[in-house]
Amino acid sequence: MKKWVMLISFISFTLMIGLYACSNDESGESSANQTDFEMAEDSDHGKEGFTETETEEQASVERDEPDDGSDFEESEQMIIYTGHLEVEVNDFQNMTDRIKQELSKIDGYVVESSEHAKGDDEQKSGYMVVRVPQQEFDSFMNSLETEDTNIKSRNQQSEDVTEEYVDLESRLKAKEAVEERLLQFMEQADKTEDLLKISDDLSKVQEDIEQIKGRMNYIENHVAYSTVHISIEERNIKVPDVQSQDDLNTLAKAQKLFMDTINSLLKVGSSIVVLIVGLSPILIPVSIVAIYLLLKRKRQKND
Repeated sequence: MKKWVMLISFISFTLMIGLYACSNDESGESSANQTDFEMAEDSDHGKEGFTETETEEQASVERDEPDDGSDFEESEQMIIYTGHLEVEVNDFQNMTDRIKQELSKIDGYVVESSEHAKGDDEQKSGYMVVRVPQQEFDSFMNSLETEDTNIKSRNQQSEDVTEEYVDLESRLKAKEAVEERLLQFMEQADKTEDLLKISDDLSKVQEDIEQIKGRMNYIENHVAYSTVHISIEERNIKVPDVQSQDDLNTLAKAQKLFMDTINSLLKVGSSIVVLIVGLSPILIPVSIVAIYLLLKRKRQKND
């Protein structure tokens, strides 16, 4: 009897352990499934709630990681040079020609040029803006100082834009990182609303990129080529040369005057003939009456 009781107790204990293990396995699977679902839901929610600001902040964090400033130190120094010259010369045209010759030697070019004459003596003055390679800036400025050129004023300025250019490079990298993220999100977007929102953010980022690149190109160009403003004024009044006989054309001018006089006389004579012929119906009777009266008066005097 005791053997049967012990056997039944052992079987019952075994069944209870089995049921408890199965219950724990089902609970674990349910909990794991629930966790996976919540993670997927959070991921979808994050994608739908994406904004440009969040992506820029992430890119900014990556960009602002601690460094030792080696990028700035290794960057080539970028300086914009600008020169101003006010010169007085004997001949305005000779000076402008000399400036153009100097520019052709150093691969420079003219940006702006103007000239005007003032007074009855037509004394010329003008203004030129030229661009020269940065390494030729000083030599070009010195080349304009000659014996027949009076430098009334000379001024040159320099602007260090290295820090600004490095900052623009960093901003460009951050914006390009945001652009890449937006393009990835656009490929993954399923809803039209999400696609429109991402497209709008992408357009703004690309506009910022174009502005940054434009400023960088401006800096690169003005660093590579310096600008020089030149004001030119003639010192002396020009005395005209004696004209040669060929320039005077005396014979041709005399012939022209003679022919003009003959033509004028012919025009006057023609007008008189036209006037007489046109008034002949009146002039003929009047002339006959006048002659008759003159003859009658003459006869009366003779009698």
